Amino acid sequence: DAECAARVEKHRRMRREKHFETIEWYMDLEQVQVPPGSTVLLECLSNLTANELYDPKGAGVNTAEAVLYGVEILYKQCEHLIVVGNEVFSGGAEYADETDLYLKALAQIQNGIAARADHVCRVVCGIPVYYKGGGKV
Repeated sequence: DAECAARVEKHRRMRREKHFETIEWYMDLEQVQVPPGSTVLLECLSNLTANELYDPKGAGVNTAEAVLYGVEILYKQCEHLIVVGNEVFSGGAEYADETDLYLKALAQIQNGIAARADHVCRVVCGIPVYYKGGGKV
């Protein structure tokens, strides 16, 4: 909708002002090419997971494996890979089948990335809490 489009455009303007090079990629993460030695911010796992899971051209029931494979391919091209995910797991206990499938896939992806990561940090209200690694990256 219009509100969502305005938020996307705001983020694009903010990044442009910071001289980021932005690559918008919605599925098939393994196809992304970045210059060797790059620092890459992958944002965000929640949308990537939904796209792979629900788009007819996406990975479907193999979403977790596809996204983790894509992250690994991207990681091999980077000097630093920063991955952003959302905490969407504390909203309730019972969900419809499709939502439950999404949450399970996202949890598998986030857990797989966290296991491989040097640093794992949760940021709440701008305050970082490190679960793995140190405070300085």
